[in-house]
This record gives sequence, structure tokens and C-alpha cells, in this order.
Amino acid sequence: MKTTIEAPDPIHRTISVELPWPMLAEELDREYRDLAKKVEIRGFRKGKVPKPVLRQRFSEKVNADVLGRLIQEAYEAVLIQNKIQPVAVPELEHGKLKEGEPYKFVAKVEVQPEVEIKTLSGFQVKIEKPEISEEMISEEIERLRLSRSVLVPVDGRDVAEDGDTVIIDYEASMNGEMLEGGKKEDHQLELGSESTVPGFEDEIVGMKVGDRKEFDLKFPEENFPEDVAGKDVHFSVVLKALKQRELPELDDEFAKDLGEDGVETADDVRAMVERRLREGLESKAEKDAKTELIDKLLEANPVPVPPALVERRKVSMLQELQTMLQFQGMNPDQISENTDKMLEDLAPRAEKEVATAILLNAIADKEGIDVKQEDLDAHLQDVSAKSGENLARLKALYDDPNRAAELKATLRHDKVVDHLMNLSNIGSDEHKEQEEVEEDKDDQTPGDSQ
Repeated sequence: MKTTIEAPDPIHRTISVELPWPMLAEELDREYRDLAKKVEIRGFRKGKVPKPVLRQRFSEKVNADVLGRLIQEAYEAVLIQNKIQPVAVPELEHGKLKEGEPYKFVAKVEVQPEVEIKTLSGFQVKIEKPEISEEMISEEIERLRLSRSVLVPVDGRDVAEDGDTVIIDYEASMNGEMLEGGKKEDHQLELGSESTVPGFEDEIVGMKVGDRKEFDLKFPEENFPEDVAGKDVHFSVVLKALKQRELPELDDEFAKDLGEDGVETADDVRAMVERRLREGLESKAEKDAKTELIDKLLEANPVPVPPALVERRKVSMLQELQTMLQFQGMNPDQISENTDKMLEDLAPRAEKEVATAILLNAIADKEGIDVKQEDLDAHLQDVSAKSGENLARLKALYDDPNRAAELKATLRHDKVVDHLMNLSNIGSDEHKEQEEVEEDKDDQTPGDSQ
């Protein structure tokens, strides 16, 4: 078997293979012998059908079966012998099978690129120091109180105001015909939440309980189904009831109701909120710093990206996004209508994620960074401790080889980034100011200080 491999660029290989005729002849003969044992043809005893008859009737199928098997075997052998890692199904160019002549075929395939690592250390990365203000603490406490609020009837007023939660019946129609799903009864809506068609909530403000109101609204062009996007829709609304949120007092009883360890008083609530805000901002600052490091790493070590991997990642990201949107209550038809736009928007992020994965894997190989079973166990124990998820159940989930491989790849990338952070020059605004002061001192001479 003769083989030539061409590399037109870092992510493509053109593999030309020539299969010798003796190999083909041997495999064709074997296929016809096996066929003769199975086939039944009128006028011949089973197993005694002459080869010329078999060739006349079955040559097309036999040739296709033999060539298919030999091409696959030859292709896989070339990949192994030359350490080629394909990332997509090859594009095959078939030759013609002629008796007595070698058979030639060409396989064009995208491959995992070899990465030239130029620079790993010395990157300047800044970690922002979080600043927690009283306003931030107060806003977070208000969110906590709001999450434990209850809806109560509005007393002494029957006119809808911004901030009220209204109970309404409504019908939506266009050109005199009711829209699909356009009729709702006892629908609950918080005025000012901007959770529906722009202008709808404004029309409700000022209505009295028991009133019916008719109005038209033009739907925006974007983020709405094609049948209503940019079109006028007629609404008929009946205001049935007014409610408002009643927030619990920030007191010791509220603190205990949170069910958090060590939180018994209002002061404990403030301390808990401040701690969580700080932890969240510190985590975000570290994540931002790692993102900055990866950006600089990719700039210093350019990575050729196979289109097949980008396409695969785009589809995976799209599925994740569609699942999230459905969970949030978006209409499946509306999601489907926006598929092309979503894929287009996801393309840059998908390409960066693929490039990052390729580069981090190359660095892990170069630096000898790997993930062992004890790393997986420690991670699952940490997840269990933080989430309250049963550890045995988590371990059972990751008995699945594919899930375990995905987690292992993620943890390996995390290890690489942590390793690179240790090799980088990490600073903060505070450190930067201190360094500038020290540089100024170093630049001064004794005469300057007099």
C-alpha cells in the first residue's frame, strides 16, 4: 500500500492511498467464496454457483463492500501510523476499480492542529479589589425581603398604579381574528416589570377595577414571533383585582426564617449579605482575570481552529441556549424562528472556546498537567458540600464515561489556567498604586527630598 500525505495548512490533510491489485483480488475472491456458500440461484446447487455467474449478478455489491472495508482499514492505518488526529468525517474521492490495476482513493480531512507554544509566562493580569458599599448591601437585603414577600389585596384604592400586581382577563386579536394563545383569564402581571409587550403595562395604569379597556399596540420587530413582529395587535383588557407586595420587616424573626447557620439577628443578615457580596465579587474578579489571561495567551500563541470543531461547538451551545429559553417560558416556535440568528451570534464565542481548549490541551501536554481520580473525587465532594447534593448520587452520575471525560477535561483546563496564573504578574489597583509610589521613591535623589 502506497501512501502520500499533504498538509495544505495546519488544519487539513490530504491523504492519497494506492491499494495494490493482489490485495484487492484476494479480498474479492474471499468475498465471492463467502457469497457462494450463502446464495441460492435456480439451476445450481447451493455452494456450487460458478464465480462468473456470481460476478454477473453481484459484482456491483461485492465491489462496493470490499472497497468500503479496505478503504476504511487503510484510512485508519494511515491515521495511526502517522499520528493524525481527525476532527471530522473525511471527504472521500473514489477512484475506478479496474482488474489488474491498483485502486486509488483520496481522503481530505480536518485534523487537530499542532500548536506552537511561544510564551507561557510574564503576562500582566489585574485582579480588581471588590468594594462593597452600603447601597449594595441595602439593595441585596431588599431583594431578600422581596423574595419572601406576599401578595395582598390593595386596600382603600381601586385604580391601578405602577408597582401594583394586577389580575386581568385579556384577548389579543389581529384583523378581527383571535391570535393563537391570545386569550387569558386571571392573568397576573406586575406593572412596571416590563415583562410584556412595550406599552401594555402603561395602558393598565389608571384603569379602575371592573373596567374594560380596548387599545392597539405595535409589536417590536425583534424578539417576537414572525406573525406579530412589527404589526398592530388589538387588545381587550378587563381589570379584575389589584394586589401589592407586602415585605417582611428586617428583624430577628426575618433573620431566623432565612434558615442560615449563624444568622439570628438583623445584624447577622447584613453581615451575611456583605460576606456573600464580597465572595461573589472576588470570584468574578478572579474569573475576569483568568479571562484576561486567556485572551493574552491566545494573542501570544495563535491557534489554527478547525471549522468542524467550531460548528460542533456552535450546535452544542445552541442546544444549551434553547433549553434555557424554554425553561424561562419562551415559545418553542419563536426559538426555532431565531435559530439562524442565534448560530450567527454564537460563532465568535464558539471559535474562541475551541481555540482555548486546543491551546490549554497543548499546554497541559507540554507541562505534564493531568487529572487523576483523586482530583475528580475531591471536586465531587466540594460540589456536594456546597450544593447539598448527595455525594453518592453525584458519583453515580459520573460513572458514565462520557460525563467523566467531560469533567476531567474541564478540571484539566482549570489546572492549566491556575498554573499559568502562577506564572503571570498579578496585580490590583491597590498594588499598582503602591508600585507607582515605590517607583517615585526610587527615582528621587537625596537632593530632591530637601
